[in-house]
Amino acid sequence: MGTSPKTALIKELRARTSAPMKKCVDALAAADGDLDAAVDWLRKSGVATAHKKAGRGANEGAVVVASDEAGLVVLELNSETDFVARNGIFHELANTVAKESLSFVRGGSRSGPYEIDRAALAALPLPRVGEGGTVLASEAISMAVSQLGENLVLRRACVLPIPAEGGVVTSYVHNAYAPGLGRTVAAVALRSQADPAALQALGTNLAMHIVAAAPRYLSRGQVDQAHLDRERSVLTEQAAVSGKPAATIEKMVEGRLGKFYKEVVLLEQEYIVEDKAGDVSKVLKKASTDLGAEVTLEGFVRYHVGEDAEAESIQ
Repeated sequence: MGTSPKTALIKELRARTSAPMKKCVDALAAADGDLDAAVDWLRKSGVATAHKKAGRGANEGAVVVASDEAGLVVLELNSETDFVARNGIFHELANTVAKESLSFVRGGSRSGPYEIDRAALAALPLPRVGEGGTVLASEAISMAVSQLGENLVLRRACVLPIPAEGGVVTSYVHNAYAPGLGRTVAAVALRSQADPAALQALGTNLAMHIVAAAPRYLSRGQVDQAHLDRERSVLTEQAAVSGKPAATIEKMVEGRLGKFYKEVVLLEQEYIVEDKAGDVSKVLKKASTDLGAEVTLEGFVRYHVGEDAEAESIQ
């Protein structure tokens, strides 16, 4: 017994949109059996559904990385549950937005890592799978909300271009759900004329270190002044309890600030990937000698799913 025309339309609509069967039936009824009009009806319905769910918290999800010859993009897409973050529809959406966000790398002239404006992300055109044309990222997310039944938030994205003077960008994904997509991603930009393959290996190891050590800043000069002042104030109060002279207390505070820098500044952190290698600055100096060309760590980014939005995650 053959499949009825109505059943075939429902099957095709589900294949094209991944919408629930009942919604496909409703969409085809509203569109008088016109498949393209039914797809549009579901999109509009998806937007309405997204508005209802937009107020719900979304602190799970995934971080995804995409790269090409110009650089890379690290992007965070949030969901309400870890379960949805493992879904194929979610993965396809995250990967597509990240891949298309590479246009910000190719179209930009800035060096070092910088975040992409969220409004620009929402207005990013994405290809319509199997349909031709494009759809805005905000609309694609709304449709995914309808399909997955959870609020989704395109939270942030960061561009890391390949240094203009030569070098590489590379990344490491920790707790991966799929290739290039997981709970924590770190990426680095290395400026050098050294062999690209050797730089890639070094960069991957540095990204692994960054995932584990969670630095906040690249160098002392980039430490946020308010953060430094707050730390200095706490250390001064702690040292004052000793009752020692002000000059001695000042020296005590400066000594303790050295420990603070080793915790938050990447170049001063002890390198985790290799025992007895010293701090990261020493690792870069040794690499410069071994590779026969100076190697400079130009910038890094570290994203972890759901971390405090106010945290400094790029330097």
